[in-house]
Amino acid sequence: MIHILLLVMCLVATITGHRDHVDRSYIFGARVSKTSTYGGEIMEVALQISKDNVGNWWLKVLNKDIGYFPAALFSSLKGADQVGFGGYTVTPAGTDSPTMGSGHKPDGDFTHASYFRFVKHLNIVQEPDDPLPFMVEIDNDAPNCYGVTNYEGKKRHMGYSLQFGGPGGKC
Repeated sequence: MIHILLLVMCLVATITGHRDHVDRSYIFGARVSKTSTYGGEIMEVALQISKDNVGNWWLKVLNKDIGYFPAALFSSLKGADQVGFGGYTVTPAGTDSPTMGSGHKPDGDFTHASYFRFVKHLNIVQEPDDPLPFMVEIDNDAPNCYGVTNYEGKKRHMGYSLQFGGPGGKC
């Protein structure tokens, strides 16, 4: 997931000319060298996106400020009333869709499919909180190719969590 978020920041920087990258230990658009293996070792990274008191949106990786989207890029974005997370794929029309994540659909085993765990949002008093069921919307427009399962807080060792991914193919 780091790769995706850094890529998004890289695209914003390229399009706008902004390079607000403060920690050079993570390079925009770089590949993540060590990834999880199916049924084996899990590689995790803690990510956070938050807004500071001047309106810049910061990306943190492992509690380190990596870079930010300057407030000037979002003239009409004073706050957020929705948070989105998950995965997506893009492919030219008429071609097979690529794998997502590990290439496996959710099965409850977090060594098999991609996941988010301990998902939080800042509530109205700016404290971390689990999403409430009425706040969550699952969207999967290709269930024959990909899956998503929302475990909410049912897997205690994972907190509020969800799994996603799949083999792709003719979607």
